[in-house]
Amino acid sequence: MPQTKRRANNPKGHHVVPESYLKRFTDSSGFLHVYDRTSDQWRRQRPKEVMHVRYYYRQEWAPAGVDQNVLEERLGEWLERTAKNAIDRLILTPSELPEQDIATFLVYLEFQRVRVPRQAERAKALMRDTILRLAPPDIIADIQAGKFQLTMKKSARFDYMRMMVGQLHPWFARMEWEVIEAEKGSTFVTTDSPLSLYNAACPPPAEAGIALAGTIVLFPLDSRHLLIMRHPEYRKTPSISRLKILPDPIRGDGLLPVTRGAVWSRNMVTSHNWKMVQLSDRLVVGESKEVLEQCISR
Repeated sequence: MPQTKRRANNPKGHHVVPESYLKRFTDSSGFLHVYDRTSDQWRRQRPKEVMHVRYYYRQEWAPAGVDQNVLEERLGEWLERTAKNAIDRLILTPSELPEQDIATFLVYLEFQRVRVPRQAERAKALMRDTILRLAPPDIIADIQAGKFQLTMKKSARFDYMRMMVGQLHPWFARMEWEVIEAEKGSTFVTTDSPLSLYNAACPPPAEAGIALAGTIVLFPLDSRHLLIMRHPEYRKTPSISRLKILPDPIRGDGLLPVTRGAVWSRNMVTSHNWKMVQLSDRLVVGESKEVLEQCISR
């Protein structure tokens, strides 16, 4: 009996994007319309069936007595539950978002950014490039000749996440937040890389650095609402170069000013959805196939 309970609490499929978040983009029957960019296939699935990877957070190298799935459990028990409440507040009453929930939500956004497969693959590529840049010439020659194979272990992804935690949310905290609403009849989509960085000076699929003045953070809250974060320097001085590197933020100096009320037309929503598609890894989901087709074929 105890073993059965443990298996139920530790599913093999670990969501890279939370099921509770994906439910915000379902149709009236509770299904997601899914487009797979890699296979060019369409599906209609429940949120629990989408964007999960077998034992994605399992740490086989954990010491004896330590639950190998502890990260998956903590995500569901604390971080994702608190984030769900924060998203609800941002949509309905952003001015009433408690300070503690804001702090947790910043961590959630940061972790959602670095946990997805797109960023994991990017991390592996960066690590490989660093090793090749620092390795002795004879080792590099042997690797290029195929005598040795340079392989990034699964643990490298966890090393990357540990390294990145704490690097992004100070930037989020000092940016200006705006909650956008889609006009009636239009909806936002989300992807397997739901928190994306976009800069018009670095067209997708490239993703600009968070420190560039023209970089904006995009995070759909649900099918009708989008959270956009912008650097105050760019808002105040639109003529500033989008590629200007801003100084590192001072931790704790952000007041999180949140504005709302802007309503985007169908064309503006479709334009945003197209950017999300270009910055995704494989999967795009939305309320209807029609909405997905509009942004994919744009």
